[in-house]
Order: sequence, then structure tokens, then C-alpha cells
Amino acid sequence: MKKRVFNIIVILTAIALSGIIVTQFFWVKQALNTQSEQFDQNALLGLKRVVNQLMSLQNDSVTALKYLALENDCDFHSQFIHSLSPRLIGEMIDGEFQDLELCKTYHYGIYNKESKEFILSSQDDFEVKLLSSEHQIPISCIFQKNQYILSVYFLFQRHFVFNKMQIYIFLSGLFMLIIIAGFWFTASSFLRQKKLSEMKTDFVNNMTHELKTPIATISVSSEMLMKNEVQNSSEQIQKYATIIYNENERLKNQVDQVLQVAMLEQKRYNLQRSDTDIHACIRQSNERFQLTVQQQNGEIQLRLNAAQSIVSADKAHISNAINNLIDNAIKYSPEKLQITISTHSNKKGVYLSIQDRGIGIADENIKHIFKQFHRIYTGDVHNVKGFGIGLYYVKTIVEAHGGKITLNSKLGKGSSFTVFLPYYKDTD
Repeated sequence: MKKRVFNIIVILTAIALSGIIVTQFFWVKQALNTQSEQFDQNALLGLKRVVNQLMSLQNDSVTALKYLALENDCDFHSQFIHSLSPRLIGEMIDGEFQDLELCKTYHYGIYNKESKEFILSSQDDFEVKLLSSEHQIPISCIFQKNQYILSVYFLFQRHFVFNKMQIYIFLSGLFMLIIIAGFWFTASSFLRQKKLSEMKTDFVNNMTHELKTPIATISVSSEMLMKNEVQNSSEQIQKYATIIYNENERLKNQVDQVLQVAMLEQKRYNLQRSDTDIHACIRQSNERFQLTVQQQNGEIQLRLNAAQSIVSADKAHISNAINNLIDNAIKYSPEKLQITISTHSNKKGVYLSIQDRGIGIADENIKHIFKQFHRIYTGDVHNVKGFGIGLYYVKTIVEAHGGKITLNSKLGKGSSFTVFLPYYKDTD
């Protein structure tokens, strides 16, 4: 998939996901508003039922006299309203609100609409809030002289409404988070896979180029050996035989690197541990690269200061790791080739450091340097050969031995790789 098409898909998906989130937020808000309106309607219904009870009580003068202890005289209506007790109103409101499943934490009161004076209230401190409450109903239909208002103030109405909706809000938020996390994981995974695919493509292209070079050289040298004038000269035969041998070794090393990729991916590296002298491995690697270093007028300095240099390790893999680090130092030291290999030890293990004065590594590349197929590009200069698996192999093998590899580098100053190998590791 082309990068432009992928970007368009990601943008459109992100817009659609944002739209879903906004829509979901809108519906949740609407549901809360609807629930709040339903609460208000139920509160009004409860207050109407309380008023109806008061009307029934007031119209039944015998019951009213008995319940309120009023005198049966011409001032009955006035006595009725002023004789209403908070306890009576509270019992009526509690009964109705309980049937309607309304919030239980509230205050109530009855006040004169014209004078703003309270006939009764459950809590004096809330009289101001009762005057401005949204839950009020007139009871002046009972009394003709004055207009009285029954008011209720709910202390935690919003909290009560939210609690009734919290399970739906929680599930809605949870599902949104899952969708967002899924989208993020899918997009990031696709990007990683796309990048890995591009790196593998570069690896295959680079491998093809690297393998064709020694094959072509061997082919040309073989043709030269078949010529009569070359067959009559022992020096020419030696020359072309040496070229074929060297190129064959080069080809073998390249094939071994490709096989290392499959081995590491499938984790088929079975470590054959034995007492391995790190100093001996370093000296062998140093001899192997001496011809290459001399051709570049360079130098490898050995500072082997480890008091204890023998560790329990797979000698072949450790030697390959050291070879890869030296080879990496040579590749990225185009001028003033100077490599220093040093060791020191402590009670736990051996530290091996390979330092060069090459081109160094930029800060943004350091975190990727040990990744599979990753290569540091040198701009328009393409003279650095390799498959981008050497340092990945080194890190994998070192960690398989229970060790650790670190890198210190400055662009234009050079790099220093430090490997720690413990003397022993209980399990592989």
C-alpha cells in the first residue's frame, strides 16, 4: 500500500472515530438531560399528589379537626394552613417521593408568594434556596385569600441523576477507550509492519547486490584460469586461485549472516557453553582483521586489562559477536582508522569495549541501532556494505548469555560499544 493511500485511510478513520466519540458524547449528554427532565416531572407529580392529599384533608373537616386539633369555627381555613406541621408535610412528601424513586436528600417548605414569608420549613438555612427552587407548586387553590407555594429543594439532584446513568456512561466510556486503543494499536502495528517490510525489502535488495559481487569476481577469475596463457604461469594461477578463495570466503560469510537472521528469528541458537577466554577470542579476531586494517593504514590497539577473562560462554557465538563489532568499527571509520579494544573485570564478569574514531552515530539513530535490518545511512555515499543484522545479532547473543551491551557515540567523534558478560549464568 502506498504511503499516501495509507495516510488518507488513517486520516479518514481518525475523523470517523472522532465523529463517533462526539456523537456518543452528545447522546450521553442528551440521555442525562432526558433523565433530569424525567426527574423534574416526577418531582412535580409527587408535589401534585401532596397537594391533592392536603385538599382531601382540608375538605374533610371532621378528619382535619381530629388530625390537626382545630376548632370548628369560621376561621377554619386560616387555622388549617397555619396548623400544618413539618412532620405532616414531610410524611406526605416522603411517601410520594419514595413511590416515584426520587432523591431522598431534600428540604421543603410552604411560603406566602406575596410576602415571601415561610409558614413552615424543614430547615431554616435553606429558605433562600427554597424560594428559587425549580420544584414548586401553588396550593392557593385550597385557600382563597392568599396564594401559598409548596417548594422542595433537592441537595444532590445532579449527582442522583448521574448515579442512575453511571453504568451506561461507564460502559460508553469503556467501549470508546477500547475502540481508540484498538485503532491506535492497529495503526501503530501496521506502521511497524510496513516499516519492517520496507527494511526487509532493502535487506533483500542489498543482499542480492552483495552476493552478486563475489559471484561475478569468482566467475571472471574462473574464466581467466581456463586461458592457456594463464595456465602456463604459476604466478597467474596462484593469483586467480587466491582471488577465488578470498571471494568464496566472503560469499560464505555473507551466507552465514543470512542464516543468522533465520536462526535468531526462530530462536534456534543453542548455546554450547564452555570455559571461554575472552582475551583469546579478541586476539583471534584481531589477527583476522589485520590485513583489512593494514590496507587502510589503520591500527587496532589491544588493552586487555581484565584480571579474570574466562567466562562460561559459547565460544563460536562470542567470537562472531566480537567480529561483528570490529567489522562495524571498520565500516564506519573511512578515515583515520584507529580501533581500541579494551577489557576490565569485576566480581560479576568481564567488560569488553570496542572504540573507534569513525563517523559516529546521531542521537536519533542510537535507539534504533540494535534493531533488525537497521542500517545507518551515510547520505549520498553508499560505500558501507552490510545487511543490517550484525548489531542485532550481537545484542541477541550477548543477552542470551545473561549479558548487556551499551553504546556511547557522538556524531563525527566515533562510537564505543561496551559488552558485559557474566562469569556464569544458571540458565539459558
